[in-house]
Parts: sequence; C-alpha cells; structure tokens
Amino acid sequence: MTSTKKIQNPKTQLSKKSAVNDSDMLSSALATEKNMCNSYAIAMPEASNSKFYSSLFDMMKETSQQHRKLYDLQFQHGWCSLTPAQSSEVTALYQEYTEYKQQLK
Repeated sequence: MTSTKKIQNPKTQLSKKSAVNDSDMLSSALATEKNMCNSYAIAMPEASNSKFYSSLFDMMKETSQQHRKLYDLQFQHGWCSLTPAQSSEVTALYQEYTEYKQQLK
C-alpha cells in the first residue's frame, strides 16, 4: 500500500502583486540547471580530449551542486514536497533493476 503522507515544510507566502513570483523564478532556475546538467552529460563523452572532458566534468559538477541548492531552497519554502516510498516498493524496484542488469551481462 502506497503512503500518501507528504514530507513538506510550511509554504512561504508569495506576493499576489507580481505576475512572476519567487516560486516561479526558482522553478525556472531549477529547470535551467537540470537542462544544463543533461547537456553536460551528453557533451562529456563526446569531448575531443581529456582536458576538455575534465572542464566539462567540473562544470557539470558545479551545475549539479547549484541545482541541489536551488531544490533545497524550494523545499525549505514548502514549494515542493516528497512522498515517502514503502520499503516493499523500494525492494521490488531494486529486484527489478537487478534482474535487468543481469540480462545485460
């Protein structure tokens, strides 16, 4: 049975005066950081040399860390929530993953 209890902080009140509020700007920044991480992940294996690869890796790491900070900020303000998974669900997914992994060998 899936738990519907959410893990969430109290929501920070937002101004109704502006068409774009802090939550909107943070969501946009998060989407940008996520897209940048994905782009770096695609570009890194295609780097022409190891120095370029290392530079891309460093940029991806920095971008990923910034992405995490923005997500934490969004969570602190109560603008996103998490739903805890049951341990049986985690176990089932892990077993499924393990079986797929075995098939690839």
